[in-house]
Amino acid sequence: MITAGNMGGQALGSNGANSFKLPKYARTTFDYIIIAACYLFMPVGLLLALVRLLTSHYKNYRKPVNFSLLFHAFAGGFIEIIIFIIFLVSDQQYDFGGTGMLISLLIAFAVLFLLPAAVFAYVAAVSRHDFSQLAAKYIQLAGGGIRQTSRLSIETGQHERDVRRDLQYLQDCGAFDSSLVFEEGGASAAAGGMAGAGGPAPGSARWFAEKTSGVPQAPPQLAKSIRCTGCGAQNTVLPGQAKACDYCGTTIPYS
Repeated sequence: MITAGNMGGQALGSNGANSFKLPKYARTTFDYIIIAACYLFMPVGLLLALVRLLTSHYKNYRKPVNFSLLFHAFAGGFIEIIIFIIFLVSDQQYDFGGTGMLISLLIAFAVLFLLPAAVFAYVAAVSRHDFSQLAAKYIQLAGGGIRQTSRLSIETGQHERDVRRDLQYLQDCGAFDSSLVFEEGGASAAAGGMAGAGGPAPGSARWFAEKTSGVPQAPPQLAKSIRCTGCGAQNTVLPGQAKACDYCGTTIPYS
């Protein structure tokens, strides 16, 4: 179950969507455990953050959270290193070779840990902005009466399974009423249903003729097998034509 932790939310845009604030991060209890591990024992926190990323990064709303966890892993690692160095210096257990060497060591650790942390913080912010824009698009389209997941998939450029996950998350966050129903399929399903009911396939000549004329066209006539009234033999007669029986010569009209 997703919690609405860290509610320093963002507005979702215009057209009525700005009345809802998207949670800054969709963190779970396990995410907070990972953050604690990042600052208490960085290797374990980093490992858990990577596991979390590999198992949940396919969800759009999880991407900002996962990048944020990696930020905390590297930031926590740097803090642990600084505390350890301060402890060694204050306790005089280790001689770093003078102040200059100590400063160089701190700069090296800062580059090693803080540079990746800054990169992951930036990527998390970009991912959070991208998802807030996507959420605003969902809200705008749903407000316009589009409730089919396939149509929302086309309009947003997301795979339909991602659309279903995003909509469920937005309902859990309160962006949509929990009673609001989104239909599976949509435009493609409607086209398939029309073809299955005997209607013309979209894009075909008959479909185009009906769309342009506004009058349904009669289905084309086909050749059929007719029994001869003279000898009873079966003969294939073409539409609009009469044919002499192959066996007795009796004229057989197309009817």
